[in-house]
Amino acid sequence: MSWLCEIMQNTTFVTVISGVLVFILGQIFIEFVLKPIRKYKELKADTAFCLRFYRAKFINCSEDEAAQKAAKELAAKFIAYLNEKPWWLFSVTKRDLLTCCEQFTMLYHCTTGHHKNYDDALESEKTIAKILNLYGFMK
Repeated sequence: MSWLCEIMQNTTFVTVISGVLVFILGQIFIEFVLKPIRKYKELKADTAFCLRFYRAKFINCSEDEAAQKAAKELAAKFIAYLNEKPWWLFSVTKRDLLTCCEQFTMLYHCTTGHHKNYDDALESEKTIAKILNLYGFMK
């Protein structure tokens, strides 16, 4: 037992243990706090890009494979994030994520030619922008 007391009094040992502890706590913080926030911000940025880039295709209900693919991918990303969203991230609820997925599915159908209601496409865009608080879409 005396060897344990000697080790604990050694400043090198204490420095190494505290460094390892800080590293482990930092990795936990990155994994469970920063990464989920970054993923949400990336999803929000991808949504803003898609809504702005394909706006004419969505609003005019024009058939376009690239717009269809983008809308399908974002709907899938919202479902994926819905399943991995941490409970403590209060900026968006699971219901809002599901609504965004449904609205992107509506935009997808607008670009396939099966659904030609321009008002629905515009309303879908406005709903997504309102839920995600996207700047520049609310005018």
